[in-house]
Amino acid sequence: MAEKMSCPFCGTQVEYAIENSPDWYRDPSLPVYRINCHDECRQYWLEAISDPHPQIDPAILAFLDSLDAEQRTFISESTRHACDNGILIVYNKNILQYLVTDWHYVKAAVRLYAFDDVSFQISGIGFDVANMLFFLDTDDARFTLRLYRAGTSIDKIRSEIYWLQVLWNEEQIKTLSPVAGRDDEMIQSISPNDLPIRYATVYNWIPGETLHGLSAAEKTPELIRSLGVMVGRMHAVSETLELPSWFTRPRYDTDWITAKIQAALGNDTDTSAAELAKLSALSSRFSQFVAEHGEERDVFGLIHSDLEPHNIIISDGQPCPVDVMEFGSGYYISDILTLSRHFSEDEQTIFFQGYQEIRPLPTDYRQQLALFEELYML
Repeated sequence: MAEKMSCPFCGTQVEYAIENSPDWYRDPSLPVYRINCHDECRQYWLEAISDPHPQIDPAILAFLDSLDAEQRTFISESTRHACDNGILIVYNKNILQYLVTDWHYVKAAVRLYAFDDVSFQISGIGFDVANMLFFLDTDDARFTLRLYRAGTSIDKIRSEIYWLQVLWNEEQIKTLSPVAGRDDEMIQSISPNDLPIRYATVYNWIPGETLHGLSAAEKTPELIRSLGVMVGRMHAVSETLELPSWFTRPRYDTDWITAKIQAALGNDTDTSAAELAKLSALSSRFSQFVAEHGEERDVFGLIHSDLEPHNIIISDGQPCPVDVMEFGSGYYISDILTLSRHFSEDEQTIFFQGYQEIRPLPTDYRQQLALFEELYML
């Protein structure tokens, strides 16, 4: 018979079990409490100690005791939304502190916008405690709020907004649309309770379903073609865009890729001779690619860099790229690979046709895709 206790987050009577932490956690030998709070928080784990018998880490319980009802509700809802999106969480005191600290920041941030009666919750889409994404809900609208890690360059965030606006203004690519605060600024600076300054941005909500969430029947040839057109337009913008002097984004360039290859070659502890030979051959092929193409504007420019199906919203039949946290300068073929690798051979043909309605693919694009597929796996 399962043991029962009160959920430390919401107070509901729940079943629990004491077990070793999941294999994917930092220390699988660590004892944890698995909490099955089906109706409220779903399922999560709490770190435990073994002295003298397994019990929830007292530091966790002491921290939770210091919270008010609103903060506990926020943790409960955050856990539920994460679980509903397939994110499994083992909580320790530090992660709980991150969540509550973010709660203070977002509580302060929403006051800087012209919202009435706004509530917020983590999106549950990913669980990046350093750059958390929140849903904001008013009586008649939903928005998203991105809270950036402390120390993020404001120019890096300005560059995100600049690119998003260019995509719409130049090519009518529907994507995240920034919302200005009460001071008409797109980027808000927050420092609640003398905490370090962090930045936040708010975007209008894009209704729809992710490409990842569509059924096979919903992924029609016309939709696949429109995805190719969208990516082609994104790259066409970059090919001619003159960037402002303050523009700051990561570079996924020759040096970055070469460093990845060298790191893989240097990690020879468990690497067979055959694998090392394969990596050396990959390095030579990439060097040849660079010698032929370099970083000319027809092959290298601004890319999304994370065009996975879960980062594309299909809204009224139109593909909308979102989550531009990784965007920067890189090889266009990398974007093409990231998305097309999820398609069947027939779908790829349609996707490539759509792309070429906007701009040509290299004559050897199949070989380039094969090369970057291997680089992707490093």
